[in-house]
Amino acid sequence: MEAAKGRRTSSNLLLRITDICKVHSVGVAENVGGKPKGDSIGGSSEDGAHLKVHPHLVSDHESCTGSSTARYEEAVVEKLLDAISCLKLAYVKVQQAHVPYDPEKIAVAGEHFASELEGTSGLKDLYVGVNKWSNPMYRSHVSSKIHEHQKLVVELQADICKKDSELVLLRAELEELERSNMSLKEKIDQRAMYREKKFDIGRGESIDMFIKLFESSSECIHDFTKLIVGWMKLSGWDLTITKFPIDKSVVYEKRSHKKYGIEAYFAHAMLMGTKEEYFSMDSYDHVMSFKDPFDALMEAPNSAFGRFCRDKYLVAVPRIMEDSFFGNLDHRAFVERGGHPRTQFYHTFARMARYVWALRTVARYLKPRAEMFFVKTGVQFQRRHMESVSTKLTNDEAKICVGFTVMPGFKIGCSVIRCKVYLSMLDARDF
Repeated sequence: MEAAKGRRTSSNLLLRITDICKVHSVGVAENVGGKPKGDSIGGSSEDGAHLKVHPHLVSDHESCTGSSTARYEEAVVEKLLDAISCLKLAYVKVQQAHVPYDPEKIAVAGEHFASELEGTSGLKDLYVGVNKWSNPMYRSHVSSKIHEHQKLVVELQADICKKDSELVLLRAELEELERSNMSLKEKIDQRAMYREKKFDIGRGESIDMFIKLFESSSECIHDFTKLIVGWMKLSGWDLTITKFPIDKSVVYEKRSHKKYGIEAYFAHAMLMGTKEEYFSMDSYDHVMSFKDPFDALMEAPNSAFGRFCRDKYLVAVPRIMEDSFFGNLDHRAFVERGGHPRTQFYHTFARMARYVWALRTVARYLKPRAEMFFVKTGVQFQRRHMESVSTKLTNDEAKICVGFTVMPGFKIGCSVIRCKVYLSMLDARDF
């Protein structure tokens, strides 16, 4: 079968060469004897009929032992025959363009012929390549080059593995440094608070004192949120997809604005849903007299302020958050047993909790009583009751509405302490 296939292939090649050798000419001649001549191209169909084809019979040994180089040479010959056929047709079109004489057709046909000729000449490189690979010396040279490059690849791969190991160690060192920096930052913040805060808010109940407490509470919630965001980034939280209940339907103007949603979550958790028995003016002056709120907790762990701290920690800091930050739930377990952990994290939380506790206590005993209010999502923005935390407002406030409340406001009789809100461009409804 293989020998027969080789003979058919050789015969086909010879037949194609014979067909290509037929020369076509185009000319104009007068009719002789009233008998029109056939088409010049069709008339040439008999050209080369006298040629004899002597096919070379391929032996069984030759057909079975054909190498890849021989097959490649045969492919080159096939391409060459195709190219010569195309070149032949292109030349015929050049001749036809002269009869009748048409300069435009001549130019087009000439360009086509030149293109075919260029393609045919390109087959030379293919044939040279065949000859190179048939040379054992060339194959040996290429093989040695391949071996050298493979050896280099192995060396580079080993170097990459070494660099990866170094990168893992450096990343671990970086994480440890970031944790140390965060701990130092917490200590610096605490010392700065001792220097700057004199706790001279005063005794008794007054609107001025309440406004100072509101500002201090808002500032402490904001600072605690910054600490939480830092821990979340360090623990691998993706803030772009993390949603808190307060902001689940909001599209942020900037990625960095996600912090306002987290701040709103903690403000809501700290200010809402607390037992009234936790707020008493009898212990207010004593708790606020300590420079460090943690000292007040250590002196009276089960005081109204101490119970408020424990309840709010369990509500505000979810299990999944604490576990991702510290790798355990030791803080929660200690708080549930009635204690207050001696850690920088809980220390910062206690600082925030004291101002919130003081704010709620004074709000309860003010005359008239301070009433807290939140603004619902979609409500039209109003300067009298609201303050934006991010957006620079324009004159066209009718198109601006509330995305969510970051820090609630308070109404004290006819006086209003504006709430802080995050704005969006949704359709607004009346307040």
